[in-house]
Amino acid sequence: MKLEKAPHDFLRFCRLWALICLIHLIVQSSLRAEATLDSRFQYYQEDDHRIRVNSVYSLFSIDLNDTTHVDGSQIYSAISGASPTGLPPLIPGGPLPLAHLKDERNAFTLGLTKQLADHSIRVGYAYSTESDYLSNAVSLQDTISLNQKNTDLVLSCAYTDDRVGANGTDLNAPKRTFDTLVGISQVLSPKDLLEINLSLSWSQGFLSDPYKRVLLNDFFVLADKRPSHRFEQLLFLQWTHHLPWNGASMETSYRFGHNDFGSFSHTAQIALYQKLFQDRIVISPSLRYYWQSAANFYATQFTGAPLYYSSDYRVSKEESYSLGVQVRWNVIRDRLAVDAGYQRYCTRGLDGVTLQAAYPKANSLSAGLHLEF
Repeated sequence: MKLEKAPHDFLRFCRLWALICLIHLIVQSSLRAEATLDSRFQYYQEDDHRIRVNSVYSLFSIDLNDTTHVDGSQIYSAISGASPTGLPPLIPGGPLPLAHLKDERNAFTLGLTKQLADHSIRVGYAYSTESDYLSNAVSLQDTISLNQKNTDLVLSCAYTDDRVGANGTDLNAPKRTFDTLVGISQVLSPKDLLEINLSLSWSQGFLSDPYKRVLLNDFFVLADKRPSHRFEQLLFLQWTHHLPWNGASMETSYRFGHNDFGSFSHTAQIALYQKLFQDRIVISPSLRYYWQSAANFYATQFTGAPLYYSSDYRVSKEESYSLGVQVRWNVIRDRLAVDAGYQRYCTRGLDGVTLQAAYPKANSLSAGLHLEF
Protein backbone atom coordinates (compact mmCIF):
# COMPACT_ATOMS: atom_id res chain seq x y z
CA MET A 1 0.00 0.00 0.00
CA LYS A 2 1.33 3.40 -0.90
CA LEU A 3 1.98 5.86 1.91
CA GLU A 4 -0.67 8.55 2.09
CA LYS A 5 0.12 12.17 2.77
CA ALA A 6 -2.01 14.18 5.17
CA PRO A 7 -4.38 16.56 3.35
CA HIS A 8 -3.19 20.15 3.05
CA ASP A 9 -6.33 21.47 4.79
CA PHE A 10 -5.69 19.24 7.79
CA LEU A 11 -2.04 20.33 8.03
CA ARG A 12 -3.03 23.99 7.82
CA PHE A 13 -5.62 23.38 10.55
CA CYS A 14 -2.99 21.77 12.80
CA ARG A 15 -0.51 24.61 12.21
CA LEU A 16 -3.20 27.20 13.02
CA TRP A 17 -4.11 25.57 16.31
CA ALA A 18 -0.44 25.10 17.18
CA LEU A 19 0.13 28.83 16.58
CA ILE A 20 -2.89 29.76 18.76
CA CYS A 21 -1.66 27.53 21.59
CA LEU A 22 1.87 28.90 21.27
CA ILE A 23 0.69 32.52 21.46
CA HIS A 24 -1.41 31.66 24.51
CA LEU A 25 1.57 30.03 26.25
CA ILE A 26 3.85 32.96 25.43
CA VAL A 27 1.35 35.53 26.72
CA GLN A 28 0.76 33.58 29.94
CA SER A 29 4.40 32.77 30.59
CA SER A 30 5.81 36.18 29.63
CA LEU A 31 4.18 37.61 32.76
CA ARG A 32 6.40 35.45 34.98
CA ALA A 33 9.16 33.80 32.91
CA GLU A 34 11.16 33.98 29.71
CA ALA A 35 9.96 32.94 26.26
CA THR A 36 11.74 33.02 22.90
CA LEU A 37 10.47 32.68 19.35
CA ASP A 38 12.60 32.17 16.24
CA SER A 39 11.56 32.19 12.61
CA ARG A 40 14.00 31.23 9.86
CA PHE A 41 14.04 30.84 6.08
CA GLN A 42 16.68 28.82 4.25
CA TYR A 43 17.29 28.53 0.51
CA TYR A 44 19.49 25.70 -0.82
CA GLN A 45 20.31 25.41 -4.53
CA GLU A 46 22.72 23.00 -6.17
CA ASP A 47 24.62 24.05 -9.27
CA ASP A 48 23.37 23.07 -12.75
CA HIS A 49 19.74 23.29 -11.63
CA ARG A 50 19.97 20.16 -9.51
CA ILE A 51 18.20 19.91 -6.13
CA ARG A 52 16.51 23.01 -4.69
CA VAL A 53 15.11 23.20 -1.15
CA ASN A 54 13.14 26.08 0.34
CA SER A 55 12.61 25.69 4.09
CA VAL A 56 10.75 27.69 6.72
CA TYR A 57 11.48 27.01 10.39
CA SER A 58 9.62 28.20 13.47
CA LEU A 59 11.12 27.48 16.89
CA PHE A 60 9.93 28.39 20.36
CA SER A 61 11.15 28.05 23.93
CA ILE A 62 9.09 28.84 27.03
CA ASP A 63 9.88 28.72 30.76
CA LEU A 64 6.59 27.67 32.32
CA ASN A 65 8.07 28.16 35.80
CA ASP A 66 11.44 28.03 37.55
CA THR A 67 11.85 24.28 36.97
CA THR A 68 9.77 23.49 33.87
CA HIS A 69 10.65 24.35 30.29
CA VAL A 70 8.93 23.55 27.00
CA ASP A 71 10.38 23.91 23.49
CA GLY A 72 9.48 22.89 19.97
CA SER A 73 9.74 23.55 16.27
CA GLN A 74 7.70 23.41 13.09
CA ILE A 75 9.38 22.91 9.69
CA TYR A 76 8.08 23.10 6.15
CA SER A 77 10.29 22.29 3.16
CA ALA A 78 9.57 22.32 -0.57
CA ILE A 79 11.97 20.09 -2.52
CA SER A 80 12.39 20.02 -6.29
CA GLY A 81 15.00 19.37 -8.96
CA ALA A 82 16.99 16.40 -10.21
CA SER A 83 19.28 13.81 -8.63
CA PRO A 84 21.56 11.13 -10.18
CA THR A 85 19.87 7.74 -10.49
CA GLY A 86 23.12 5.85 -9.95
CA LEU A 87 23.22 4.50 -13.51
CA PRO A 88 26.17 5.30 -15.81
CA PRO A 89 25.64 7.47 -18.92
CA LEU A 90 23.87 5.71 -21.79
CA ILE A 91 26.74 6.77 -24.04
CA PRO A 92 30.33 6.99 -22.73
CA GLY A 93 31.05 10.64 -22.09
CA GLY A 94 27.35 11.50 -22.25
CA PRO A 95 25.24 13.24 -19.61
CA LEU A 96 24.64 11.61 -16.27
CA PRO A 97 21.12 10.06 -15.97
CA LEU A 98 19.00 12.14 -13.59
CA ALA A 99 15.65 11.54 -11.90
CA HIS A 100 13.41 14.56 -11.44
CA LEU A 101 11.52 14.96 -8.20
CA LYS A 102 9.15 17.27 -6.38
CA ASP A 103 7.96 16.88 -2.81
CA GLU A 104 7.01 18.65 0.41
CA ARG A 105 8.02 17.92 3.97
CA ASN A 106 6.15 18.87 7.13
CA ALA A 107 7.67 18.21 10.53
CA PHE A 108 7.42 19.29 14.13
CA THR A 109 9.14 18.58 17.43
CA LEU A 110 8.02 19.07 21.02
CA GLY A 111 10.05 18.76 24.21
CA LEU A 112 9.44 19.15 27.94
CA THR A 113 12.30 19.67 30.41
CA LYS A 114 11.99 19.35 34.19
CA GLN A 115 14.68 20.34 36.68
CA LEU A 116 14.91 17.91 39.61
CA ALA A 117 17.76 18.83 41.96
CA ASP A 118 20.97 18.29 39.90
CA HIS A 119 19.10 16.48 37.12
CA SER A 120 17.59 18.14 34.04
CA ILE A 121 15.27 15.57 32.46
CA ARG A 122 13.88 16.13 28.97
CA VAL A 123 11.33 14.06 27.06
CA GLY A 124 10.77 14.75 23.38
CA TYR A 125 8.66 13.78 20.41
CA ALA A 126 9.31 14.37 16.69
CA TYR A 127 7.09 13.83 13.65
CA SER A 128 7.89 14.18 9.95
CA THR A 129 5.95 13.38 6.81
CA GLU A 130 6.60 13.45 3.07
CA SER A 131 4.66 11.89 0.21
CA ASP A 132 6.85 8.78 0.51
CA TYR A 133 8.11 8.88 4.08
CA LEU A 134 6.60 8.94 7.57
CA SER A 135 8.62 9.23 10.78
CA ASN A 136 7.76 9.20 14.50
CA ALA A 137 10.43 9.51 17.19
CA VAL A 138 10.54 9.71 20.98
CA SER A 139 13.55 10.64 23.11
CA LEU A 140 14.64 10.85 26.76
CA GLN A 141 17.64 12.78 28.09
CA ASP A 142 19.10 13.37 31.54
CA THR A 143 21.70 16.10 32.09
CA ILE A 144 23.37 15.79 35.47
CA SER A 145 25.24 18.79 36.91
CA LEU A 146 28.34 17.91 38.92
CA ASN A 147 31.38 19.60 40.43
CA GLN A 148 29.55 22.84 41.33
CA LYS A 149 28.04 22.94 37.82
CA ASN A 150 31.46 22.89 36.15
CA THR A 151 30.73 19.41 34.79
CA ASP A 152 27.63 18.16 32.96
CA LEU A 153 27.05 14.47 32.31
CA VAL A 154 24.55 13.77 29.50
CA LEU A 155 22.73 10.46 29.06
CA SER A 156 20.16 10.12 26.31
CA CYS A 157 18.31 7.59 24.17
CA ALA A 158 15.84 7.80 21.29
CA TYR A 159 13.64 5.47 19.28
CA THR A 160 12.50 6.22 15.71
CA ASP A 161 9.80 4.33 13.83
CA ASP A 162 9.73 5.11 10.07
CA ARG A 163 7.73 3.96 7.07
CA VAL A 164 9.55 4.15 3.74
CA GLY A 165 7.71 4.38 0.43
CA ALA A 166 8.39 5.27 -3.19
CA ASN A 167 6.05 7.27 -5.40
CA GLY A 168 4.52 5.16 -8.16
CA THR A 169 5.05 1.87 -6.31
CA ASP A 170 3.38 -0.16 -3.57
CA LEU A 171 6.42 0.04 -1.29
CA ASN A 172 5.51 0.59 2.36
CA ALA A 173 8.47 -0.76 4.34
CA PRO A 174 9.39 -0.35 8.03
CA LYS A 175 12.61 1.13 9.34
CA ARG A 176 13.40 1.33 13.05
CA THR A 177 16.33 3.02 14.77
CA PHE A 178 17.51 3.07 18.37
CA ASP A 179 20.06 5.71 19.40
CA THR A 180 21.93 6.21 22.64
CA LEU A 181 24.45 8.87 23.71
CA VAL A 182 26.82 9.42 26.61
CA GLY A 183 28.50 12.79 26.85
CA ILE A 184 30.37 15.10 29.17
CA SER A 185 30.80 18.88 29.19
CA GLN A 186 33.69 20.18 31.30
CA VAL A 187 34.70 23.74 32.16
CA LEU A 188 38.50 23.67 31.93
CA SER A 189 39.11 27.31 32.79
CA PRO A 190 37.24 30.64 32.68
CA LYS A 191 38.07 30.70 28.95
CA ASP A 192 37.79 27.04 27.93
CA LEU A 193 34.98 24.52 27.62
CA LEU A 194 35.44 20.93 26.43
CA GLU A 195 32.64 18.63 25.24
CA ILE A 196 32.98 14.93 24.42
CA ASN A 197 30.24 12.49 23.52
CA LEU A 198 29.89 8.98 22.14
CA SER A 199 26.73 7.97 20.31
CA LEU A 200 25.66 4.54 19.10
CA SER A 201 22.91 3.84 16.57
CA TRP A 202 21.24 0.57 15.60
CA SER A 203 19.01 0.56 12.50
CA GLN A 204 16.88 -2.29 11.20
CA GLY A 205 14.51 -2.63 8.26
CA PHE A 206 14.48 -1.02 4.82
CA LEU A 207 17.79 0.89 4.59
CA SER A 208 18.04 1.07 0.78
CA ASP A 209 17.20 4.10 -1.36
CA PRO A 210 14.08 3.18 -3.37
CA TYR A 211 14.91 5.73 -6.10
CA LYS A 212 18.49 4.65 -6.87
CA ARG A 213 19.38 2.07 -9.53
CA VAL A 214 22.41 -0.07 -10.43
CA LEU A 215 23.62 -1.66 -13.68
CA LEU A 216 24.30 -5.41 -13.43
CA ASN A 217 26.30 -7.36 -16.03
CA ASP A 218 26.06 -4.45 -18.50
CA PHE A 219 22.39 -5.20 -19.11
CA PHE A 220 20.11 -5.53 -16.07
CA VAL A 221 18.86 -2.47 -14.20
CA LEU A 222 18.12 -3.27 -10.55
CA ALA A 223 16.93 -1.26 -7.57
CA ASP A 224 19.45 -0.26 -4.90
CA LYS A 225 19.80 -3.06 -2.28
CA ARG A 226 21.59 -2.60 1.05
CA PRO A 227 21.81 -4.72 4.23
CA SER A 228 18.76 -4.55 6.52
CA HIS A 229 20.89 -3.93 9.64
CA ARG A 230 23.36 -1.16 10.44
CA PHE A 231 25.36 -0.37 13.55
CA GLU A 232 26.97 3.09 13.65
CA GLN A 233 29.35 4.69 16.16
CA LEU A 234 30.19 8.39 16.41
CA LEU A 235 32.78 10.08 18.62
CA PHE A 236 32.48 13.86 18.89
CA LEU A 237 34.84 16.39 20.51
CA GLN A 238 34.36 20.16 20.74
CA TRP A 239 36.55 22.84 22.30
CA THR A 240 35.33 26.40 22.86
CA HIS A 241 37.97 29.01 23.70
CA HIS A 242 37.59 32.71 24.44
CA LEU A 243 40.27 34.57 22.53
CA PRO A 244 42.43 37.29 24.08
CA TRP A 245 40.96 40.10 22.01
CA ASN A 246 37.67 41.62 23.14
CA GLY A 247 34.39 39.84 22.37
CA ALA A 248 35.80 36.92 20.38
CA SER A 249 35.67 33.16 20.80
CA MET A 250 36.63 30.17 18.69
CA GLU A 251 34.83 26.85 18.42
CA THR A 252 36.60 23.81 16.98
CA SER A 253 35.17 20.32 16.67
CA TYR A 254 36.04 16.88 15.32
CA ARG A 255 33.81 13.86 14.71
CA PHE A 256 34.87 10.32 13.87
CA GLY A 257 32.30 7.92 12.46
CA HIS A 258 32.16 4.24 11.57
CA ASN A 259 29.41 1.84 10.56
CA ASP A 260 29.28 -1.84 9.68
CA PHE A 261 28.55 -0.97 6.05
CA GLY A 262 32.35 -0.64 6.02
CA SER A 263 32.47 3.16 5.92
CA PHE A 264 34.64 5.47 8.04
CA SER A 265 34.24 9.25 8.22
CA HIS A 266 36.08 12.29 9.60
CA THR A 267 34.53 15.72 10.11
CA ALA A 268 36.44 18.81 11.25
CA GLN A 269 34.95 22.27 11.75
CA ILE A 270 36.16 25.62 13.02
CA ALA A 271 34.07 28.75 13.64
CA LEU A 272 34.98 32.21 14.91
CA TYR A 273 32.51 34.42 16.79
CA GLN A 274 33.43 38.11 16.88
CA LYS A 275 31.31 40.68 18.72
CA LEU A 276 31.39 44.27 17.52
CA PHE A 277 29.86 47.62 18.52
CA GLN A 278 29.25 46.69 22.15
CA ASP A 279 27.89 43.25 21.21
CA ARG A 280 25.35 44.70 18.77
CA ILE A 281 26.86 42.77 15.84
CA VAL A 282 28.18 39.20 15.88
CA ILE A 283 30.08 37.94 12.81
CA SER A 284 30.64 34.17 12.54
CA PRO A 285 32.79 32.79 9.69
CA SER A 286 33.13 28.99 9.60
CA LEU A 287 34.92 26.23 7.70
CA ARG A 288 33.95 22.55 7.63
CA TYR A 289 35.73 19.56 6.06
CA TYR A 290 34.29 16.05 5.65
CA TRP A 291 35.85 12.80 4.36
CA GLN A 292 34.39 9.31 4.10
CA SER A 293 35.40 5.93 2.74
CA ALA A 294 33.09 3.89 0.52
CA ALA A 295 30.57 1.33 1.73
CA ASN A 296 31.45 -2.31 1.09
CA PHE A 297 28.65 -2.68 -1.43
CA TYR A 298 29.37 0.46 -3.53
CA ALA A 299 30.44 0.35 -7.18
CA THR A 300 29.54 2.17 -10.38
CA GLN A 301 28.63 -1.15 -12.08
CA PHE A 302 28.28 -4.75 -10.90
CA THR A 303 28.97 -8.21 -12.29
CA GLY A 304 28.01 -11.71 -11.18
CA ALA A 305 25.38 -12.11 -8.45
CA PRO A 306 26.26 -9.78 -5.54
CA LEU A 307 24.14 -9.94 -2.39
CA TYR A 308 24.09 -6.16 -1.86
CA TYR A 309 24.74 -3.33 -4.30
CA SER A 310 24.44 0.44 -4.57
CA SER A 311 25.68 3.06 -7.05
CA ASP A 312 24.50 5.97 -4.91
CA TYR A 313 27.38 8.49 -4.88
CA ARG A 314 26.51 9.35 -1.27
CA VAL A 315 28.02 6.03 -0.08
CA SER A 316 31.12 6.31 -2.28
CA LYS A 317 34.56 7.55 -1.21
CA GLU A 318 34.25 11.34 -1.16
CA GLU A 319 35.17 14.58 0.55
CA SER A 320 33.38 17.89 0.94
CA TYR A 321 34.07 21.45 2.02
CA SER A 322 31.73 24.07 3.44
CA LEU A 323 32.72 27.72 3.81
CA GLY A 324 30.23 30.14 5.30
CA VAL A 325 29.59 33.31 7.25
CA GLN A 326 26.70 34.46 9.42
CA VAL A 327 25.94 37.94 10.73
CA ARG A 328 23.63 38.60 13.69
CA TRP A 329 22.35 42.05 14.61
CA ASN A 330 20.97 42.54 18.12
CA VAL A 331 18.49 45.28 17.27
CA ILE A 332 17.11 45.52 20.80
CA ARG A 333 19.34 43.84 23.34
CA ASP A 334 17.71 40.73 24.89
CA ARG A 335 14.53 41.40 22.92
CA LEU A 336 14.96 41.43 19.14
CA ALA A 337 17.69 40.14 16.80
CA VAL A 338 17.94 39.43 13.07
CA ASP A 339 20.54 37.39 11.21
CA ALA A 340 21.58 36.39 7.72
CA GLY A 341 24.02 33.80 6.45
CA TYR A 342 25.64 32.32 3.35
CA GLN A 343 27.36 28.98 2.83
CA ARG A 344 29.15 27.46 -0.15
CA TYR A 345 29.21 23.67 -0.29
CA CYS A 346 31.47 21.60 -2.57
CA THR A 347 31.96 17.85 -2.76
CA ARG A 348 34.02 15.56 -4.97
CA GLY A 349 34.64 11.86 -5.45
CA LEU A 350 37.96 10.25 -4.53
CA ASP A 351 37.73 6.76 -6.02
CA GLY A 352 38.82 7.78 -9.53
CA VAL A 353 35.90 5.85 -11.02
CA THR A 354 32.68 7.64 -10.11
CA LEU A 355 31.97 10.54 -12.46
CA GLN A 356 32.59 13.91 -10.81
CA ALA A 357 29.33 15.14 -12.34
CA ALA A 358 27.50 13.06 -9.73
CA TYR A 359 28.84 15.14 -6.84
CA PRO A 360 26.95 18.37 -6.14
CA LYS A 361 28.08 21.89 -5.44
CA ALA A 362 25.59 24.23 -3.82
CA ASN A 363 24.85 27.64 -2.36
CA SER A 364 22.80 28.11 0.79
CA LEU A 365 21.25 31.36 2.00
CA SER A 366 19.44 31.91 5.29
CA ALA A 367 17.67 34.69 7.17
CA GLY A 368 16.18 34.67 10.64
CA LEU A 369 14.28 36.64 13.27
CA HIS A 370 14.72 36.12 17.02
CA LEU A 371 12.31 37.47 19.67
CA GLU A 372 12.48 37.31 23.48
CA PHE A 373 9.60 38.10 25.78
